[in-house]
Amino acid sequence: MDIRLQGFIQEILGKKRFELVEFLCQNCDENGFIFIKISELENILQQSKPTIIATFKFLEEKKLFKKLKNGFYQIKIGEKL
Repeated sequence: MDIRLQGFIQEILGKKRFELVEFLCQNCDENGFIFIKISELENILQQSKPTIIATFKFLEEKKLFKKLKNGFYQIKIGEKL
């Protein structure tokens, strides 16, 4: 990703949200599915549970993210929108 674009998106979302979204996009499968617990995200990204949950809610409101069950999510990227 272009460094200017990355900086621009970080300014819009905030650094923590950007890091979480970037992690989800990089670690989901080709259909946007990712299996990871919030506690794992806390450890990997060094973010608090409330920050992660707030970001999940933000993405759900934008219809870009869906919780399928605990620890199993789908992020809608690319043509999957």
